[in-house]
Amino acid sequence: MKRTLFPFALLAGCLFFRGAAAAQLVLGQYEDEAPLGTWNIFGSPPAPSIGLGGAQFARAWDGSVSLVNPALLPSLPRLSAFVSGSYAAASLSKYSLINTGVVESIGNPTVGVFGVDGGGFAARLGPWALAVVAAAPENYDRPAIAVGDGGYQLTFDQTGYLRVFHAGIARRLPAGWSLGLGLNYAAGRLDRTTVERSAGVVNVVTITDDKAEKFHSFYLNAGLAWEATGRLTAALVVRSPFVKKGTGQSLIRYEASPEGTDIRIAAQAVNSYHQPWVLGAGLSYRLSTAWSLAADAAYYGWSRYRVDSFDEPLARSFRDVLKAGAGVEYLAPARMYGRSARIPFRFGFFVDPQPMSTVHSSYLALTFGTGLELKALAFDISAYFGREKGSGNSLRAGKIVLSVRYIIQE
Repeated sequence: MKRTLFPFALLAGCLFFRGAAAAQLVLGQYEDEAPLGTWNIFGSPPAPSIGLGGAQFARAWDGSVSLVNPALLPSLPRLSAFVSGSYAAASLSKYSLINTGVVESIGNPTVGVFGVDGGGFAARLGPWALAVVAAAPENYDRPAIAVGDGGYQLTFDQTGYLRVFHAGIARRLPAGWSLGLGLNYAAGRLDRTTVERSAGVVNVVTITDDKAEKFHSFYLNAGLAWEATGRLTAALVVRSPFVKKGTGQSLIRYEASPEGTDIRIAAQAVNSYHQPWVLGAGLSYRLSTAWSLAADAAYYGWSRYRVDSFDEPLARSFRDVLKAGAGVEYLAPARMYGRSARIPFRFGFFVDPQPMSTVHSSYLALTFGTGLELKALAFDISAYFGREKGSGNSLRAGKIVLSVRYIIQE
């Protein structure tokens, strides 16, 4: 028994003190809880918004706008529905065990994720408007790790997501103003499993480090919109700070055969992630019936971000950042089966600074999109492709979004 307990004590000690060692290491863009692609996520932009550089504060296509600016709900049809899906991909330089002193990669590992971004309904009743939306704005997946040979193997797997269930209400006011408020319930999970297996001459030792978290929170978002003229709309939006909080389960397990040793150390803690407030402004301007412009800027208060994980405050040296994007849209007239239609063409860009204060890193991205708009049904597909500057790691991120919206009653 002493022979098996000694390596267990040594390896378990390394696992227990790994958090203290990790605190000295700056992962930055891809800490375990970082959303894939970017830290700066507000709402769940549909395809037309993605094509316009992510602009969504002063322009509404469907009920997803209520996630950021419910004040725009009165500008939608009397009754409408939407659904959006996407494929997102990103390359990573440092995350978990990769390039942090344990496993070294050749190049930047890449992960791609298919998912349903959201869906919902919006309704307008006189001066009032309502929306109910379900969205999945954040994903925490990482490229899986599997290294080793016949005598030794190390694997790592991380998955996770955040879902938001939203209800928004708005009222149209005199002089072109409208005001909206949204209530959001966020729930998600984050799972990480590391398995180390070594096969000796007479025994096989397996060490498993398994962490699982479930978290939830409520937060508010609100918006103010002003339709200054028939062509110009200006908007202000805000999201309240909130804390994703929940129970984390940890299990460290040591197994050795043929002795039949099986030692487990389980722990439970209340983990919390203090999310920042967001303040944004947007403009939408219609140059003509065919041409329009849109632009957004959002300020994220990341300097107040804090993480407490398994009774340990994790080091996160973050700064406030300003994300901005803009785009242009052209609606080309067309005919489908003898009926009038429109084909949109959208182009844009955005600048997306990441919040790490030790390294100033930003994604610069180009966006584009097209689609088909019929009388009651519209299909839109858009994409962005961005490259990170500042860290020297040449990270890349991209996303393709397909949105379908249906006007039930004009």
